[in-house]
Amino acid sequence: MEEKISRRNVLKTGAAAAAAMAGAATVLTRPASAKPKKMVWRMQTHWPTGVAYYSLYKDFAARVEKATAGELVIKALPPNTIVPTKDVLSAVGRGVFDISLLWPAYWIGKLPVAGHLNGQLFTWNSFEEMWFFMTHMGALDIIRQAYNEHGVQLLGPVACGPITLWSKKPIQTVADFKGFKVRSTGIPSLVFKKMGATPVYFPGSELYQALQTGVCDGAHWAGISAAWEMKFQEVTNYIVQPNLAMQTMGEIFVNQKTWDGLPEDIRQILLDATLATSADANAWFRYNDFIDLEKFKSEYKGEVVELEPEAVAAMQQYSLDVVDEYSEKDPQYCGKVGALLHEFLKLRGKV
Repeated sequence: MEEKISRRNVLKTGAAAAAAMAGAATVLTRPASAKPKKMVWRMQTHWPTGVAYYSLYKDFAARVEKATAGELVIKALPPNTIVPTKDVLSAVGRGVFDISLLWPAYWIGKLPVAGHLNGQLFTWNSFEEMWFFMTHMGALDIIRQAYNEHGVQLLGPVACGPITLWSKKPIQTVADFKGFKVRSTGIPSLVFKKMGATPVYFPGSELYQALQTGVCDGAHWAGISAAWEMKFQEVTNYIVQPNLAMQTMGEIFVNQKTWDGLPEDIRQILLDATLATSADANAWFRYNDFIDLEKFKSEYKGEVVELEPEAVAAMQQYSLDVVDEYSEKDPQYCGKVGALLHEFLKLRGKV
């Protein structure tokens, strides 16, 4: 006998994770006789509308609407539509709007553990390593508690591939970083500073011109494919390898009071949709990284340069130094996640 499918028997996390790794979320429907109250949410991101991966953001909203049979409709709005990007966390926390896909580095000044959500340099080698650190080792539960204090429920990370450094000049040795003006955010900017570089910041909309005119010498914008959409290949000459991180993350969070009022199955759908979006996004970025790397070399005559082992070792150590410094500043959250990170690195033989 065929089982009747409804939104009320939505797949739980384990099964949804398997589906997400395959790059698709299970679509469930509500029986026609049921007429729940329709909810309409507004969502804002920092991703520019002109980039190809903007579709991943809209797909999240579509996935939720389909899985809830239209009970929850999310209007995926462009950046700065409701509030400036820098104000999104507080705006969602106050209930100005309902949900957001954003970048944790924006909040580390008032929410230091967001740096751990964004990811540290030279730690995880894969999506799987990131995910078992977040879930099986317990980091995500700790990070969620910190986000709760700002009036939001963190649904989870959105994997965005690696962190790749692009430059107008070759960067290979420790000495090459001295005075290197690099557009950077979050934890990486602190590591660059320890390396002797000069981190600078301006919005993504100004980044192309800054590289073109020499206001900065280099920048990172997630991995190769993400930066490609920002036209880095037109205004830089070098891609620096290895990647500074193999896994970096965005985030999806929702207003806490709104979350508290949701039925359990809607909550589960949001969690599953976040995980599915994360897996899809990571696959999209990594696939296009390889394609765009070849284009950079063949069409733009760009060069790939390798960091010398001494430079990699220095960045690894400085990254851990930053982790420990944040653990001292914020023992309640960064301290706990920092301890887990040291445990992870020992487990993987990296320290």
